[in-house]
Amino acid sequence: PEAFAKSGIDVRLHTRVTAIQPEQKLVEITDGDTLPFDYLMVATGATPRLPGVSGEDLEGIFFLRNVADAIRIKNFIHQRMARRAVVVGAGLVSLEVCEAFRRLGLETTVIYRQDLPMRRLGEDFAEIILAELETNSVTFMANTNLEGFESAPSGQIIVKTNSGALEADLVLIGIGVTPEVSLASEAGLNLGPTGAIAVNEHLQTSIPFVYAAGDCCECFHRLSRKPVYAPLGDIANKQGRIAGANIGGQTISFPGIVGSICFKVFDLEVASTGLTEEEARDVGLQAASTTIQGVSKGHSFPGSGELHLRLVADTENGRLLGAQAVGNDGVVSRINALATGL
Repeated sequence: PEAFAKSGIDVRLHTRVTAIQPEQKLVEITDGDTLPFDYLMVATGATPRLPGVSGEDLEGIFFLRNVADAIRIKNFIHQRMARRAVVVGAGLVSLEVCEAFRRLGLETTVIYRQDLPMRRLGEDFAEIILAELETNSVTFMANTNLEGFESAPSGQIIVKTNSGALEADLVLIGIGVTPEVSLASEAGLNLGPTGAIAVNEHLQTSIPFVYAAGDCCECFHRLSRKPVYAPLGDIANKQGRIAGANIGGQTISFPGIVGSICFKVFDLEVASTGLTEEEARDVGLQAASTTIQGVSKGHSFPGSGELHLRLVADTENGRLLGAQAVGNDGVVSRINALATGL
Protein backbone atom coordinates (compact mmCIF):
# COMPACT_ATOMS: atom_id res chain seq x y z
CA PRO A 1 0.00 0.00 0.00
CA GLU A 2 2.83 2.44 0.78
CA ALA A 3 4.32 1.97 -2.69
CA PHE A 4 0.95 2.57 -4.35
CA ALA A 5 0.44 5.70 -2.22
CA LYS A 6 3.50 7.27 -3.87
CA SER A 7 1.55 7.15 -7.15
CA GLY A 8 -1.55 8.65 -5.58
CA ILE A 9 -3.38 5.33 -5.23
CA ASP A 10 -5.16 4.72 -1.92
CA VAL A 11 -5.11 0.94 -1.35
CA ARG A 12 -7.37 -0.29 1.45
CA LEU A 13 -6.72 -3.88 2.40
CA HIS A 14 -9.12 -5.98 4.50
CA THR A 15 -11.95 -3.68 3.40
CA ARG A 16 -15.23 -5.05 2.11
CA VAL A 17 -17.62 -3.14 -0.11
CA THR A 18 -21.13 -3.63 1.25
CA ALA A 19 -23.13 -1.70 -1.37
CA ILE A 20 -22.86 0.40 -4.51
CA GLN A 21 -25.09 3.47 -4.89
CA PRO A 22 -24.92 4.45 -8.58
CA GLU A 23 -27.42 7.32 -8.25
CA GLN A 24 -25.36 9.01 -5.53
CA LYS A 25 -22.07 7.78 -7.03
CA LEU A 26 -21.05 6.32 -3.69
CA VAL A 27 -19.54 3.04 -2.53
CA GLU A 28 -20.33 1.85 1.00
CA ILE A 29 -17.58 0.00 2.87
CA THR A 30 -17.48 -2.13 6.01
CA ASP A 31 -16.75 0.55 8.61
CA GLY A 32 -19.83 2.51 7.58
CA ASP A 33 -17.78 4.98 5.56
CA THR A 34 -18.61 5.89 1.96
CA LEU A 35 -16.31 6.61 -0.95
CA PRO A 36 -17.44 8.95 -3.77
CA PHE A 37 -16.57 8.23 -7.39
CA ASP A 38 -16.86 9.66 -10.88
CA TYR A 39 -16.15 6.28 -12.45
CA LEU A 40 -16.45 2.88 -10.83
CA MET A 41 -14.52 -0.23 -11.79
CA VAL A 42 -16.09 -3.54 -10.74
CA ALA A 43 -13.50 -6.33 -10.65
CA THR A 44 -15.02 -8.69 -8.09
CA GLY A 45 -13.83 -11.82 -9.89
CA ALA A 46 -15.36 -15.24 -9.34
CA THR A 47 -16.00 -17.63 -6.49
CA PRO A 48 -15.40 -21.39 -6.51
CA ARG A 49 -18.45 -23.46 -7.32
CA LEU A 50 -19.53 -25.51 -4.31
CA PRO A 51 -20.63 -29.13 -4.74
CA GLY A 52 -23.50 -28.61 -2.31
CA VAL A 53 -22.87 -31.75 -0.25
CA SER A 54 -22.56 -32.38 3.47
CA GLY A 55 -19.19 -31.74 5.08
CA GLU A 56 -17.80 -29.55 2.30
CA ASP A 57 -16.53 -27.08 4.93
CA LEU A 58 -14.40 -29.64 6.82
CA GLU A 59 -10.75 -28.89 7.53
CA GLY A 60 -8.55 -30.26 4.78
CA ILE A 61 -10.97 -29.49 1.95
CA PHE A 62 -9.59 -26.78 -0.34
CA PHE A 63 -10.37 -24.68 -3.38
CA LEU A 64 -7.64 -23.11 -5.51
CA ARG A 65 -8.38 -19.59 -6.72
CA ASN A 66 -5.30 -17.57 -5.78
CA VAL A 67 -1.74 -17.63 -4.44
CA ALA A 68 -2.94 -17.52 -0.82
CA ASP A 69 -4.96 -20.71 -1.44
CA ALA A 70 -1.88 -22.40 -2.92
CA ILE A 71 0.24 -21.47 0.10
CA ARG A 72 -2.42 -22.83 2.48
CA ILE A 73 -2.60 -26.12 0.56
CA LYS A 74 1.18 -26.54 0.46
CA ASN A 75 1.53 -25.71 4.18
CA PHE A 76 -1.22 -28.20 5.04
CA ILE A 77 0.51 -30.95 3.05
CA HIS A 78 3.82 -30.39 4.84
CA GLN A 79 2.40 -29.85 8.34
CA ARG A 80 0.12 -32.89 8.19
CA MET A 81 2.63 -34.99 6.26
CA ALA A 82 -0.20 -35.74 3.85
CA ARG A 83 0.08 -38.87 1.76
CA ARG A 84 -3.29 -39.21 -0.01
CA ALA A 85 -5.20 -36.59 -1.99
CA VAL A 86 -8.56 -36.66 -3.73
CA VAL A 87 -9.30 -34.20 -6.54
CA VAL A 88 -12.96 -33.53 -7.35
CA GLY A 89 -13.38 -32.52 -11.00
CA ALA A 90 -11.26 -32.86 -14.13
CA GLY A 91 -10.94 -29.38 -15.57
CA LEU A 92 -7.78 -27.36 -16.20
CA VAL A 93 -7.01 -26.56 -12.55
CA SER A 94 -7.78 -30.08 -11.34
CA LEU A 95 -5.53 -31.73 -13.92
CA GLU A 96 -2.61 -29.40 -13.21
CA VAL A 97 -3.04 -29.93 -9.47
CA CYS A 98 -2.76 -33.70 -10.06
CA GLU A 99 0.75 -33.15 -11.41
CA ALA A 100 1.68 -30.93 -8.45
CA PHE A 101 0.37 -33.48 -5.94
CA ARG A 102 2.20 -36.39 -7.58
CA ARG A 103 5.47 -34.44 -7.65
CA LEU A 104 5.03 -33.92 -3.89
CA GLY A 105 4.66 -37.68 -3.49
CA LEU A 106 0.93 -37.82 -2.80
CA GLU A 107 -1.23 -40.75 -3.90
CA THR A 108 -3.76 -38.92 -6.07
CA THR A 109 -7.28 -39.93 -7.06
CA VAL A 110 -9.60 -37.95 -9.34
CA ILE A 111 -13.34 -38.40 -9.06
CA TYR A 112 -15.34 -37.14 -12.04
CA ARG A 113 -18.97 -37.38 -13.02
CA GLN A 114 -18.19 -37.97 -16.71
CA ASP A 115 -16.30 -40.80 -18.40
CA LEU A 116 -13.23 -38.86 -19.59
CA PRO A 117 -11.30 -35.70 -18.63
CA MET A 118 -11.62 -32.68 -20.96
CA ARG A 119 -14.14 -34.46 -23.18
CA ARG A 120 -14.84 -31.13 -24.90
CA LEU A 121 -11.63 -31.70 -26.90
CA GLY A 122 -13.03 -34.95 -28.31
CA GLU A 123 -13.03 -38.53 -27.09
CA ASP A 124 -9.73 -39.39 -28.81
CA PHE A 125 -7.84 -36.47 -27.23
CA ALA A 126 -9.50 -37.06 -23.85
CA GLU A 127 -8.27 -40.65 -23.90
CA ILE A 128 -4.70 -39.43 -24.49
CA ILE A 129 -5.02 -37.15 -21.45
CA LEU A 130 -6.41 -40.03 -19.38
CA ALA A 131 -3.51 -42.27 -20.42
CA GLU A 132 -1.04 -39.58 -19.31
CA LEU A 133 -2.71 -39.41 -15.89
CA GLU A 134 -2.58 -43.19 -15.51
CA THR A 135 1.06 -43.34 -16.67
CA ASN A 136 1.86 -41.03 -13.77
CA SER A 137 -0.07 -43.14 -11.24
CA VAL A 138 -3.12 -40.90 -10.94
CA THR A 139 -6.26 -42.96 -10.31
CA PHE A 140 -9.19 -41.69 -12.39
CA MET A 141 -12.66 -42.67 -11.14
CA ALA A 142 -15.00 -42.05 -14.07
CA ASN A 143 -18.80 -41.72 -13.87
CA THR A 144 -18.47 -41.03 -10.16
CA ASN A 145 -20.69 -38.59 -8.26
CA LEU A 146 -19.62 -36.92 -5.04
CA GLU A 147 -22.15 -37.52 -2.25
CA GLY A 148 -20.52 -35.92 0.80
CA PHE A 149 -17.64 -35.75 3.26
CA GLU A 150 -17.16 -37.01 6.81
CA SER A 151 -14.37 -36.78 9.36
CA ALA A 152 -12.68 -40.06 10.20
CA PRO A 153 -11.53 -40.79 13.80
CA SER A 154 -7.94 -40.77 12.46
CA GLY A 155 -8.40 -37.15 11.35
CA GLN A 156 -8.64 -38.05 7.69
CA ILE A 157 -11.52 -37.14 5.41
CA ILE A 158 -13.92 -39.79 4.18
CA VAL A 159 -15.04 -38.94 0.65
CA LYS A 160 -18.42 -40.54 -0.06
CA THR A 161 -19.30 -41.32 -3.67
CA ASN A 162 -21.77 -43.47 -5.58
CA SER A 163 -18.83 -45.81 -6.26
CA GLY A 164 -17.90 -46.23 -2.59
CA ALA A 165 -15.94 -44.31 0.06
CA LEU A 166 -12.34 -43.08 -0.09
CA GLU A 167 -10.02 -41.88 2.65
CA ALA A 168 -7.89 -38.81 2.04
CA ASP A 169 -5.61 -36.47 3.95
CA LEU A 170 -6.78 -33.56 1.83
CA VAL A 171 -9.33 -32.84 -0.90
CA LEU A 172 -9.12 -30.31 -3.71
CA ILE A 173 -12.48 -29.29 -5.20
CA GLY A 174 -12.12 -28.02 -8.75
CA ILE A 175 -15.56 -28.04 -10.35
CA GLY A 176 -15.45 -24.55 -11.80
CA VAL A 177 -16.25 -21.02 -10.72
CA THR A 178 -19.23 -18.67 -10.80
CA PRO A 179 -19.01 -14.91 -11.39
CA GLU A 180 -19.21 -12.82 -8.20
CA VAL A 181 -22.01 -10.46 -9.20
CA SER A 182 -24.03 -9.94 -6.01
CA LEU A 183 -22.91 -6.31 -5.52
CA ALA A 184 -23.35 -5.51 -9.21
CA SER A 185 -26.82 -7.06 -9.35
CA GLU A 186 -27.98 -5.25 -6.22
CA ALA A 187 -26.72 -1.98 -7.74
CA GLY A 188 -28.90 -2.54 -10.82
CA LEU A 189 -26.23 -3.51 -13.33
CA ASN A 190 -27.54 -5.79 -16.07
CA LEU A 191 -26.38 -9.39 -16.10
CA GLY A 192 -25.98 -11.21 -19.39
CA PRO A 193 -27.28 -14.62 -20.47
CA THR A 194 -24.27 -16.34 -18.87
CA GLY A 195 -25.05 -14.86 -15.44
CA ALA A 196 -21.99 -12.59 -15.53
CA ILE A 197 -22.07 -8.79 -15.84
CA ALA A 198 -22.97 -7.62 -19.34
CA VAL A 199 -20.47 -5.15 -20.85
CA ASN A 200 -20.02 -3.44 -24.20
CA GLU A 201 -16.84 -3.34 -26.29
CA HIS A 202 -15.46 -0.54 -24.08
CA LEU A 203 -16.11 -2.62 -20.92
CA GLN A 204 -18.95 -0.33 -19.83
CA THR A 205 -21.86 -1.90 -17.97
CA SER A 206 -25.51 -0.91 -18.39
CA ILE A 207 -24.59 2.21 -16.35
CA PRO A 208 -22.06 4.02 -18.58
CA PHE A 209 -19.83 5.37 -15.78
CA VAL A 210 -19.54 1.90 -14.23
CA TYR A 211 -17.06 -0.48 -15.87
CA ALA A 212 -16.40 -4.17 -15.26
CA ALA A 213 -13.53 -6.48 -16.17
CA GLY A 214 -12.20 -9.92 -15.39
CA ASP A 215 -13.93 -13.01 -14.09
CA CYS A 216 -17.08 -11.12 -13.05
CA CYS A 217 -18.08 -10.12 -16.59
CA GLU A 218 -18.87 -11.63 -19.97
CA CYS A 219 -16.79 -11.69 -23.15
CA PHE A 220 -17.84 -11.53 -26.78
CA HIS A 221 -16.79 -14.67 -28.67
CA ARG A 222 -15.64 -13.69 -32.13
CA LEU A 223 -16.46 -17.06 -33.72
CA SER A 224 -19.85 -17.85 -32.19
CA ARG A 225 -20.80 -14.14 -32.16
CA LYS A 226 -22.32 -14.68 -28.71
CA PRO A 227 -21.47 -13.58 -25.17
CA VAL A 228 -19.59 -16.24 -23.22
CA TYR A 229 -18.17 -16.63 -19.73
CA ALA A 230 -14.41 -17.19 -19.95
CA PRO A 231 -12.75 -16.71 -16.53
CA LEU A 232 -9.10 -16.75 -17.58
CA GLY A 233 -6.24 -14.58 -16.39
CA ASP A 234 -5.01 -13.32 -19.76
CA ILE A 235 -8.53 -12.12 -20.66
CA ALA A 236 -8.88 -10.34 -17.30
CA ASN A 237 -5.52 -8.64 -17.84
CA LYS A 238 -6.50 -7.31 -21.27
CA GLN A 239 -9.93 -6.18 -20.08
CA GLY A 240 -8.47 -4.38 -17.07
CA ARG A 241 -5.97 -2.45 -19.16
CA ILE A 242 -8.61 -1.46 -21.73
CA ALA A 243 -11.18 -0.43 -19.12
CA GLY A 244 -8.54 1.62 -17.29
CA ALA A 245 -7.49 3.36 -20.49
CA ASN A 246 -11.11 4.22 -21.29
CA ILE A 247 -11.73 5.57 -17.78
CA GLY A 248 -8.56 7.64 -18.28
CA GLY A 249 -9.96 9.33 -21.37
CA GLN A 250 -8.91 7.11 -24.26
CA THR A 251 -11.31 5.22 -26.51
CA ILE A 252 -10.19 1.62 -26.89
CA SER A 253 -12.29 -1.40 -27.79
CA PHE A 254 -11.95 -4.97 -26.65
CA PRO A 255 -13.00 -6.89 -29.78
CA GLY A 256 -13.57 -10.14 -27.92
CA ILE A 257 -11.93 -13.52 -27.65
CA VAL A 258 -11.40 -16.60 -29.80
CA GLY A 259 -11.41 -18.92 -26.80
CA SER A 260 -7.76 -19.99 -26.60
CA ILE A 261 -6.58 -22.16 -23.72
CA CYS A 262 -3.44 -24.14 -22.97
CA PHE A 263 -2.33 -26.26 -20.05
CA LYS A 264 0.06 -29.03 -19.14
CA VAL A 265 -0.60 -32.52 -17.76
CA PHE A 266 2.75 -34.01 -16.71
CA ASP A 267 4.65 -34.38 -20.01
CA LEU A 268 1.61 -33.66 -22.19
CA GLU A 269 0.81 -30.28 -23.70
CA VAL A 270 -2.88 -29.56 -24.34
CA ALA A 271 -4.25 -26.51 -26.14
CA SER A 272 -7.23 -25.34 -28.14
CA THR A 273 -8.56 -22.23 -29.82
CA GLY A 274 -11.86 -21.25 -31.39
CA LEU A 275 -14.73 -23.71 -31.56
CA THR A 276 -14.87 -27.48 -31.58
CA GLU A 277 -16.90 -29.10 -34.34
CA GLU A 278 -19.79 -29.71 -31.94
CA GLU A 279 -19.71 -26.14 -30.63
CA ALA A 280 -19.69 -24.75 -34.16
CA ARG A 281 -22.76 -26.75 -35.08
CA ASP A 282 -24.49 -25.69 -31.86
CA VAL A 283 -24.27 -22.04 -32.95
CA GLY A 284 -25.63 -22.82 -36.42
CA LEU A 285 -22.44 -23.12 -38.46
CA GLN A 286 -21.82 -25.83 -41.06
CA ALA A 287 -18.71 -27.42 -39.63
CA ALA A 288 -16.40 -30.32 -40.38
CA SER A 289 -13.11 -31.37 -38.81
CA THR A 290 -10.05 -33.41 -39.68
CA THR A 291 -7.40 -34.84 -37.37
CA ILE A 292 -3.78 -35.53 -38.21
CA GLN A 293 -1.03 -37.21 -36.25
CA GLY A 294 2.60 -36.36 -36.74
CA VAL A 295 5.75 -35.27 -34.97
CA SER A 296 6.70 -31.85 -33.65
CA LYS A 297 10.07 -31.68 -35.41
CA GLY A 298 11.75 -33.27 -38.36
CA HIS A 299 12.68 -36.93 -37.72
CA SER A 300 16.39 -36.14 -37.79
CA PHE A 301 16.09 -33.56 -34.98
CA PRO A 302 16.40 -34.56 -31.32
CA GLY A 303 13.58 -33.89 -28.87
CA SER A 304 10.74 -34.48 -31.29
CA GLY A 305 7.43 -35.55 -29.77
CA GLU A 306 4.16 -37.02 -30.96
CA LEU A 307 1.60 -34.39 -31.97
CA HIS A 308 -2.15 -34.74 -32.61
CA LEU A 309 -3.87 -31.78 -34.25
CA ARG A 310 -7.52 -31.28 -35.20
CA LEU A 311 -8.71 -28.45 -37.43
CA VAL A 312 -12.34 -27.32 -37.59
CA ALA A 313 -13.59 -25.46 -40.65
CA ASP A 314 -16.79 -24.00 -42.10
CA THR A 315 -17.83 -26.24 -45.00
CA GLU A 316 -19.62 -23.37 -46.73
CA ASN A 317 -16.54 -21.20 -47.25
CA GLY A 318 -13.51 -23.07 -45.88
CA ARG A 319 -13.06 -20.57 -43.05
CA LEU A 320 -11.07 -21.74 -40.04
CA LEU A 321 -13.33 -22.11 -36.97
CA GLY A 322 -11.05 -23.72 -34.42
CA ALA A 323 -8.32 -26.18 -33.55
CA GLN A 324 -7.45 -28.58 -30.74
CA ALA A 325 -4.13 -30.29 -30.12
CA VAL A 326 -2.40 -32.64 -27.70
CA GLY A 327 1.14 -33.96 -27.68
CA ASN A 328 4.50 -34.05 -25.98
CA ASP A 329 6.04 -31.10 -27.79
CA GLY A 330 5.11 -28.18 -30.03
CA VAL A 331 1.39 -28.11 -29.24
CA VAL A 332 1.12 -24.56 -27.93
CA SER A 333 3.18 -23.06 -30.76
CA ARG A 334 0.80 -24.60 -33.33
CA ILE A 335 -2.28 -23.32 -31.52
CA ASN A 336 -0.69 -19.87 -31.15
CA ALA A 337 -0.38 -19.61 -34.94
CA LEU A 338 -3.94 -20.83 -35.50
CA ALA A 339 -5.31 -18.45 -32.86
CA THR A 340 -3.63 -15.59 -34.73
CA GLY A 341 -5.34 -16.83 -37.90
CA LEU A 342 -8.70 -16.78 -36.14
